Amino acid sequence: MPTISHMTRTTTTGGLRAARDTIPVALSIAPFALVVGATGTQLGVPPLADMAAAATVFAGAAHFAPLTMFAAGAGVLAALGAAVLINARLLLYSTALEPRFRGQPRWFRWLGPALLIDQTYLMVLARDDLDDPARFRRYWLVGGGLLLSSWVALVGLGGVLGPFLPAGSPLDAAGVVVLAGMLGPRLTAVRPLLVALTALLVATAAAPLPGGVGLIAGIAAGIAAGALLDRVPS
Repeated sequence: MPTISHMTRTTTTGGLRAARDTIPVALSIAPFALVVGATGTQLGVPPLADMAAAATVFAGAAHFAPLTMFAAGAGVLAALGAAVLINARLLLYSTALEPRFRGQPRWFRWLGPALLIDQTYLMVLARDDLDDPARFRRYWLVGGGLLLSSWVALVGLGGVLGPFLPAGSPLDAAGVVVLAGMLGPRLTAVRPLLVALTALLVATAAAPLPGGVGLIAGIAAGIAAGALLDRVPS
């Protein structure tokens, strides 16, 4: 029977492993978080309000696209429709992760999905040692919690820096960087790399389009590339 000290060491090790895996992923989303915060401030959104939205939405593209669409004169329904379209992929992620949540406590089944984004999904997918429900729960909460905290803080930092940047700053184009970082935990694998590069190239080419359309086009291209690659035998 495991001793209390052994269980404590195991818990600490699991938390440190999640924190270690989160660091490069957090760095990969940092440019996009700064862009979201800076864009929000330039559009008149107070940094604290933008941070609250970042914590609530916790989805960079779904946060950024409505901001830019509003700036381009799009209506509320169009902006919300874009956000829903962008986040539709999370339904696929939740289906894939359902077995991991099935045996969890009720509180975790209610709160855990709030941390589901591309990065947390792929961090879990990259590991083969999370079959134990408690270990998965610990990894998910530590990794997702750190990503959420860093995202909100960086959006706030971008909001503080926003007033010091010229309108239409070239930083706006850096939003596409997140499409490469989106698959950070598995960029050494060929298929995720191809998906990320497809999304990045399309988003970069479509960057001059108004209203965040370029970012949406990049995401759609990445999804299409992933669907096509799934049909190709390994």
